[in-house]
Amino acid sequence: MDLASVKLKILVIGGGRMGNAFIEGLSHSAENQIHVVEPNSSVKAKLKIDFDVTVSNYDDPEKQMGEIIPLCEYVLLCVKPQVFNKIKKTLKNFLSDNQIVISIMAGISTDNLCEGLGIKNVIRVMPNTPGQIGKGISVWYKKNKIDFKFEEGINNILSALGEFEEVYEEEIIDKATAISGSGPGYIFYFMESMLKSCKEIGIDENLSKKLIIKTFLGSAELAKFSEKDFEELKKEVTSPNGTTEAGLKTMTENNLGNAIILGIKSAYKRARELNND
Repeated sequence: MDLASVKLKILVIGGGRMGNAFIEGLSHSAENQIHVVEPNSSVKAKLKIDFDVTVSNYDDPEKQMGEIIPLCEYVLLCVKPQVFNKIKKTLKNFLSDNQIVISIMAGISTDNLCEGLGIKNVIRVMPNTPGQIGKGISVWYKKNKIDFKFEEGINNILSALGEFEEVYEEEIIDKATAISGSGPGYIFYFMESMLKSCKEIGIDENLSKKLIIKTFLGSAELAKFSEKDFEELKKEVTSPNGTTEAGLKTMTENNLGNAIILGIKSAYKRARELNND
């Protein structure tokens, strides 16, 4: 493909898990023209096959960015926060205020982004992995007023992953990182523990997975449509001297609830630390 003859709308820098989630969600629309900068040759090849996206012929990420950034309106930074310091100088050389940068890097503030990239059109987004199937929830924040011409594009990009909410205090992004951003990991950890329990008490693995997945899905739907809070819903399934009470009692005695709270606080602390790494 002759890149000079194509007006690429979206550049995704980083084809890892979250970059892949964005690419998958965005590739469902034929109107989205997607280019990917990714240093790993095998990942590049897989993305090209799986999603029919444009991938630069250059192996050097800096040459990839130099080739394609001037042709894009929307630049998605889907790299780890630790990588930002390595690539920001190259990005700064090619970015302008005719573009907007959408960063999903945990902990990197809009001040650091604007300063490091030399532009004002920057937003921070915290998505989560269910966005791969359009069931994600993202929160986003803009420090500066965004040009009207970018608004529709931002909505289209974020809606590709599911629902999204704009927040008006940047610190909420770091807080949401610890809840919804990291949240799928906590849930899968709990599901993993339930699966181990099923094995120990002698339930077939296929049946176990179905029971666990459907229980999570059904409980989430119940919570979504019920007017009752989480505590009330928990009480409804907890009969005196019943099985749920016995299970919750043991979990409480082993400080499961406190461990969850401490884990989320640790995630939030780390999100804040990343801005200074």
